[in-house]
Amino acid sequence: MRGVRGKGRRRRGSTLILVMFMLPVFLIPMVGLAIDGTMLYIVQTKLQSACDGAALGAGRLIGTHADPAEIANEFLHVNFTSGFWGTQNLVPTITATNTLGVHTVTVDARVDVPLLFMRVLGMPKSTVSAMAQATRKDTRTVIVLDRSGSMNNVVNGVNVFTTMVNSAKLFAGMLTPGLDEVGLVVYSGSGIVAYPTTRPYNRDVNSGGGPNATFATTSTSGPIFDQLSLLTAGGGTGMTEGLSLAYIELQKAHYRDLAEKGVDNNLNSIVLFTDGVPNGLAVYPNDPLNNTLLGTSGCTYNPATTNTASQMKGYMVATGPPFSTSSNTAWGLFRLQAYDTSHTLTYWLQTPGSSPPQGDMIQPDPVTAVAGCVGFNRTGGTGTGGYNNLNAAQRTIPATDIYGNSTTNSFYNKAKFYNGTSYSNLQPDQAYHVMLAAWGATDNLGDTIRSQNSMLPITIYTIGFTGNGGTDAELLRRLANTRTATSYDPNQQTGMYIQVDDPSDLANAFSLVASQLLRLAK
Repeated sequence: MRGVRGKGRRRRGSTLILVMFMLPVFLIPMVGLAIDGTMLYIVQTKLQSACDGAALGAGRLIGTHADPAEIANEFLHVNFTSGFWGTQNLVPTITATNTLGVHTVTVDARVDVPLLFMRVLGMPKSTVSAMAQATRKDTRTVIVLDRSGSMNNVVNGVNVFTTMVNSAKLFAGMLTPGLDEVGLVVYSGSGIVAYPTTRPYNRDVNSGGGPNATFATTSTSGPIFDQLSLLTAGGGTGMTEGLSLAYIELQKAHYRDLAEKGVDNNLNSIVLFTDGVPNGLAVYPNDPLNNTLLGTSGCTYNPATTNTASQMKGYMVATGPPFSTSSNTAWGLFRLQAYDTSHTLTYWLQTPGSSPPQGDMIQPDPVTAVAGCVGFNRTGGTGTGGYNNLNAAQRTIPATDIYGNSTTNSFYNKAKFYNGTSYSNLQPDQAYHVMLAAWGATDNLGDTIRSQNSMLPITIYTIGFTGNGGTDAELLRRLANTRTATSYDPNQQTGMYIQVDDPSDLANAFSLVASQLLRLAK
């Protein structure tokens, strides 16, 4: 029995020796596989990073004179140097396509990696690959600039208006002629489309006009830069009309491109700059469907007829600081720049409005509509004349402006200048009510723009300059639908509100918006 047990012990000893002898046979290949695998991972990570950089780098140059495929190839070879970890035979496949306004740069690359340990098993090398893709849609944007009288100001030694104009030029220069579409709307008491320059203006969304890709020839010259250089400041703050015109222009471009290409993939945006709060409304007081004239007003056309010469279309405006309910004055009815046919576009860009009878603070056109109408008909002289007595003509502020924007909503109490007094289409006995009506119309319009579904969504970016003392940050947040806005709606486009306290920061604000518009989706 002892002998048998002894033999058993000898057999176990032999097995242990055999395992110890064979252990290197298994461990060495496993260690080699781990080392080669780590090397392949490092090379693949580096190659993927190089492909990512090549796609993004080339994508950012789409629309320039550079060849995207050539640029991507250069980026790839710079970021993945020849012989990295002994690699060989780097083979890139790069394509750049433009399909109906969607630009795509695809970088696909493979490279041979020599193996160290696995070659003993007949595997001298392995091939790793990586792929990256960057896409960029053409953008369509309308720049909307406040050129009210308060902009003609110097803050901290810097002219606010001049700086805004130069910053808008910088913004336009960051977009790409031939690909991106850009338009320009400016507003004082009333608004006007500064680019494109089609006149007379037609608000029909199926008519000519709308942002286009020929807005510039270089990053510093071209039609839109010429129009910006013509601008001067003066007058009120007809923000609602400025945004209304921008919305119309976006729709014009959409239907134009849809007709020409059969599809419209452009990203839509409005970039609004202001230093104040809306204090003007474009209205149609004697609209037969919504006649707001007093029966005792003495107006010849009360209400209007189908004859356009009888239709009172113009803007009313409130003067003075937006926080006052006693010292302000409500004026009207003044000429709308966009629809005037007696002056050129250049005239209006250079002559916005100031104290009557200058710029657009003159009788509405046609003049016959307000002839003999107390409160709307100018009585002569260089002062306010009959314009300062809207109560003599109107029983209420119109329920909508000429663009269909309601002048009331349940959120006017969010206005910075709301003092607890309610508003419900009251008679314009004080400018305070006109301002609340303008605020409500602007706020309602923002929701209309963001919730439309006739084309790709529209994103609103707002820049508010506080240096002139009148901007309303909450309204601008609501327009942009930021996450901190009291009306934030996650189902609508989320834009951006940028507050600027010093005019020297305006350029950075416009550049930040441009970078948001041009960001690439990888």
